[in-house]
Amino acid sequence: MIQFSKQTTLYSVGAVVSALMLFFSACTEVNDQLGVDIIPPGEQMQLKIDTLEVGIKNYLSYTDSIRCNGFDYAYFGRLRSEGLGSTTAAALVQFGGGSRSDSVVYEDRTKIADSILFICDLKVLGGDTLKEQTFNVYPLSKRLLPDSTYYNSFDYMAAVKNWGEEGGEVKPMFTFKYSGKPNSADYYDTLRLTKGYRAEQFMQALLNSSEELCKDDSLFVNTFNGLCVVPAESSEKDGAIYGLNLQYDTTYGPESFMVLYAHDYLTEDADQEPIDNIVRAYPVTNNSSYGDFVSMSAFKQDYDPELGIEAMLNVDTPDDQPLQHPATATWVQGVMGVTTTLEFEQAFIDALKALKPEGKNIFINQARVYVELADKDYLLYDYAPTRLGSYLKYSSITPVADYNYYYETNYDTALNYGGEFNRTHGWYTMDLAIYMQQLIQGTEDITPRVTLGMTAYEYMNPGVVKLAGTGSVKVVVTYTLLGQ
Repeated sequence: MIQFSKQTTLYSVGAVVSALMLFFSACTEVNDQLGVDIIPPGEQMQLKIDTLEVGIKNYLSYTDSIRCNGFDYAYFGRLRSEGLGSTTAAALVQFGGGSRSDSVVYEDRTKIADSILFICDLKVLGGDTLKEQTFNVYPLSKRLLPDSTYYNSFDYMAAVKNWGEEGGEVKPMFTFKYSGKPNSADYYDTLRLTKGYRAEQFMQALLNSSEELCKDDSLFVNTFNGLCVVPAESSEKDGAIYGLNLQYDTTYGPESFMVLYAHDYLTEDADQEPIDNIVRAYPVTNNSSYGDFVSMSAFKQDYDPELGIEAMLNVDTPDDQPLQHPATATWVQGVMGVTTTLEFEQAFIDALKALKPEGKNIFINQARVYVELADKDYLLYDYAPTRLGSYLKYSSITPVADYNYYYETNYDTALNYGGEFNRTHGWYTMDLAIYMQQLIQGTEDITPRVTLGMTAYEYMNPGVVKLAGTGSVKVVVTYTLLGQ
């Protein structure tokens, strides 16, 4: 019986397994429509990719309304942008009453000014520091005001014009020659000034200033308006631009000084050897808490005539006015130079809106804008900015929503925007998904123009790049269609 029972059990299990195998073999086809009606057909999502290349024009643009005061550095020098032209920077600085080594007043002595120099913290903005440049130093004809805003269209020579004689030649009060230190980005150095037109009178006026005048910053700046440091016209065109540190350290004081050296002589015998040295140090700063000082950097661009840039420029064109001269090649330049503006014409906007069928909603996941370089030359790649910013208004550095540089910087995060230069393909790519969504929706105050310029915290960088123009830009749009 026991043996019979085991055989019956095994037979029963085998019958069950055989039945299951027959069942499963009958279910080899899968119904992939199972549950499809849970989402109604009109509300299903569709992911699509399209490339738009129509209705995009490139224009050469420029703004003369970029603020140029309030920087931590005052820039001076001249450099050449590869294939574009030269940039001249002029530093307009003010200085305070400072310290005195001659605290004791002698009635029987005559003070004679000897020499003047700058002891300063410098940084190299860019260019060839091995080229020696000649610099002119002029006194300002009037004071720069701390409650005013100065722009890059400021004529720095007008600020010193006729300081010596009305209608006469504008002669420098001091000159100096300078070449920077190679492979040094930030260092202390001394600028030794050579006396020129009316330099003796200027130094003597400083030396004879009363102690009360030196202690009153506002009165002192009203008396000595400040100085303008600018490359001489005869100086090298392809030198470097340097930054004079204007910052004020709460522990050590100003980073840069103008220093006056002088001597005391006995009044009754002025020819004998000096018996005392005088040193006066005047802080060069823009620190408002230290005094009523303001400094600025003015830039002048001189483009190669054969490029015809002046004839193509759109200068601060209002949003309701058309841009002129669409270009087959444009530029983006630092140090407040030229920029490129992309105009998305109605043909582009119509093509963008056509991505959304009737009865559907559209969500743009990504809108990659590809902007190629005009010349695929690896030697020029080294001059190109590593990244470009996209702006609704470049004069105020107002970015498109995708390029929220403030959020990126303060929260230490990388934006989807991108904007980096791709050296492999020779193009820049910017993700303008939010901006394109705003164009489709017709968002108020969003103009169909985007200006490409230096990134917001590097627009003083002297980088330069030549971009391919009208007809070369494409936008690859990745989007989701949603039913209503």
